[in-house]
Order: sequence, then C-alpha cells, then structure tokens
Amino acid sequence: MKSRVEQLWLVVILAGFGFYVALVPLVPNDFWWHLKAGEIIVTTGRIPNTNLFAWTLPREQPYVYGAWLAEALFYSLYRLGGLALPMVARTLLALAAFTLVALEARRRSASWRIAALVLVPLCLMTLNNLLVRTQNWAWLPFVGFLLILTRYREGRLAPRWLLLLPLLLMFWVNVHGSWILGPVLLGLTFLGEGVRYALRHPDALPRSRLLALPGVGVLCVLALLANPQGVGIVGYVYKMMTDAPSQTLIVEWQSPTPTGLANSAFYATVLLGFGALLYSRYRPPLTEALTLAAFLWLAWSGQRYVIWFGMVAMPVLAQALAEGWPRLRRGEGGRPHGINTALALLMFLPVLAVQPWWVERLPLPETYWTLVWRGREPGPLIGVETPLGAADYLRAHPGGCLFNEMGYGSYLIWAVPEQGVFIDPRVELYPLEQWQDYIRISQGVRYQALLDKYGVTRILLDRELQSGLAEVLRSDAAWELEYQEARAEIWRKIGAFSPACSVGRP
Repeated sequence: MKSRVEQLWLVVILAGFGFYVALVPLVPNDFWWHLKAGEIIVTTGRIPNTNLFAWTLPREQPYVYGAWLAEALFYSLYRLGGLALPMVARTLLALAAFTLVALEARRRSASWRIAALVLVPLCLMTLNNLLVRTQNWAWLPFVGFLLILTRYREGRLAPRWLLLLPLLLMFWVNVHGSWILGPVLLGLTFLGEGVRYALRHPDALPRSRLLALPGVGVLCVLALLANPQGVGIVGYVYKMMTDAPSQTLIVEWQSPTPTGLANSAFYATVLLGFGALLYSRYRPPLTEALTLAAFLWLAWSGQRYVIWFGMVAMPVLAQALAEGWPRLRRGEGGRPHGINTALALLMFLPVLAVQPWWVERLPLPETYWTLVWRGREPGPLIGVETPLGAADYLRAHPGGCLFNEMGYGSYLIWAVPEQGVFIDPRVELYPLEQWQDYIRISQGVRYQALLDKYGVTRILLDRELQSGLAEVLRSDAAWELEYQEARAEIWRKIGAFSPACSVGRP
C-alpha cells in the first residue's frame, strides 16, 4: 500500500514515541511481584487470595489479585522469551493504542498533519504512565470502548457493534482495575444522548438506537461477573480508590502538579485545548462535553488517570483545530507514492534497534546507561534502582527479619521469595500505621524503636530514597554494613542475627 507524504508526519511521531517507550527502564515497583503472582497462577493453575510474601502480616491475610490475567500473560511471555517479551508487549500495546487514537484524530480532522500535532501532547502527558505494568493490557479495551461508542452515536456503526463491548469488558475486568471506565463511558453516552433525545435535538439518536445502550449495559454487567471475584470485583475497585495509604502516600494517586515534563504537558494541553475550543467553530455535543469534563476531573484527581483523559481529549482537539484553523489542512491530499511507504518503514528501524535483544549493543548516551543495569542477569534495561546484586547476596546469605525499601520488596518477592518482605507495592495490603512507621524509619526518625517494634534484625535500603536511614546507620555502633552496590545497602544488627522470618510470622 502506497502512502502519502503527509502521512509521514504521523509516522515520525509514532516512531519517536515507540523509540522512547522501548527505552523506559524496567523499575522494580509494579512488575516483579506481578510476575511472581503470574508464575503461581500459571504453574499451579490457581489464583492466590492471601498475603503469601510479607513476614509482617499473617500468611492468610486476604488479598485480591485483581489483575490475575495480566499477571498470567506477563509470566507466559516471560517463560517464552525472558524479560524481553513483556517489555516488547508493553511497547506494542502502547503503539497500538496510540495509533488508534491518532487515526481517530485524523478521521475527525481529515488531516494527517493535525493528527500528528495532537499526538505530540498525548505522548508527552503520558510519559509517567508507560512502565511495564498490568495497566498496559487495559489500553486497547479502553480505546475500543471509546471508538465504538463515538462512532455509534455518530450513526456510523450499527447496533450490533455494541456487542463487542461486553466481550472487551470480559477481558478488561480480569487484567486491570480500570475496567470501571468502560461502564463509565457507556453511562455518559446514554446520559448525554438521552438528554439530547428528550430535548428533541435534530441529530439526537433515534429511540431504538438510544435504547440499545442500556440493553448492552445489561450485557456488560453480566460480563463483569466473568471474573474470579464475581460481583465482589466492584468492592475491590472501590477499596482501591478509597484506600488511605494509596491515596495519601503514592504519588501517582495524587493530583498532578505543574512540575516535570509529563505534568507540565498535561497542564499546557488543558489550557491550549480550552483556547482552541473557544476559538474554533466546533462545539462538542453534550455527550462529548460530559465525557471530556468527567475525564478531566479524573485526571486532575490522580496522575495515573492522565492517560485516559489524553485518549479521550485528543480526537476532540483535532476536530476543534481543523474547524478553527482550516489552513492546517491545506496542501494535503497528494498522490500516494511508494517512496513514502519505504520512508515510513525506515523510520521504525530505530524502534527495532532499541528492543531488548539488541539495545545493549547501541552507542546510547552514557547518561542513559547510568539509569539501567548493563550486561547483567536477568536481562537488559532493568532500572539501576533494582537490587540485583543485593538479592543475589541475600539468596547466598539468608536470614534475619528484613526491613526493605518498598520497591525492593517487589523484586525480592520474585528473586528471593523465601526471605519474606517487610513491605512491598501491594499498598492496600498493609495497614496505614505500618506505612507511617515505614516512612519514619526511612527518614531515620525513631528508627531503632520502630525497628524493635517489628523485630527487624536486617535492613535492605536504597541510599537515594532512604538517605536519612542510611546516614543514621553509619553512626550507629549497633549496626554493621554487610553489602553495598549502586544504590542498595544491606545492614545487620550486631548480635541479633536470626534465621529468615517466614511469611506470616505474626
């Protein structure tokens, strides 16, 4: 298929985005413990429902592994091709989702150039949402819901296309807690179109097409039951969204502030978007305005939601730009040419070059290589904040009731599960008091009394994230340094060393 020269605008942005995503390091927090859960699911054929890994809580402490299918998918890929395949999957899922959003922007603006233009802020504002994590598997179901409902209310899709929504939801509800956004999109569409119908708007959905929405909503409710928790999955999501430690202690659950590239891009895009809508002749219909307002509120309430707002807003912004600045579309529509197709393919060669199998052979800037481990097992592009050597040391020298940095806990669950962790990124598993104690210990505040409270005899800390604790230990004669590497240090309490505290020790 031959492509037009203006299509290269979009290809350039997508290729640059894919290049960046492929190089996002694999940080410990949100991957390794999911990988271990996936291993248990795949190898035992059952989904765990208790603590399993923390020695500070009872082993039978309930815990919902709500993203069980995503965990099983990650582990299945890992078993087939090591760390490379989960990382490649992340890149492909991101490219697929953003390409669909860009194509929708192009459809609504009738301009490849405008589609490329709005894709830039989408890429920038989501830079904080591109880690290898279970959320990756939710991107395409969300875009599927968005595109199907948009085209349905425009009269471009027959009602039978709505039957895809319950199928998407059956997958979505088992891979990530963001499945709630599917019914939200459906509800907003029904509300907006219902009001327009009641007001006898000339292009409102006819009654038969309007009533198809609650009909498919019933099917979506039934689809939600296709998960191990049944109707309890609703309570799980509610608990996640109201969990005090998550909401107060984890940055991505908090409102974005205009600092850093991603958050600054979000603020700038919101301001520019309002300006474009005010200037443009395009006026979003009620359904679209409700959806934009709802997802803008969601994004403002937590950084982890910015990606969903971006996917919703960019096609709208594209249409506003097309109708407000028609000159942006001038010069498009030339004859397709095979050379352009060849150029488009060549632009993706750098994306292939930075995939995990080959990336360590490339002469990337040394500043990048300081961010990741190089030439180390279990694979490339692992963030330097991952305690690879410390985990090997603990495996060879087990013992002690270990206090650990939160992200380190995720990697230990995968690499040294028999050690048991003090705390880990399963934030809602641990009581708020324990998180508060964790923060005080990390800051070196009343650390010894708090460590004694839990019976800690060994410490694995991150020198950058827990500098306060690292500093006080250096002047404390009761503790000695066992091991250190790039950022990790292992300390032991003199004269109090003991066998490793087993999971469920309390």
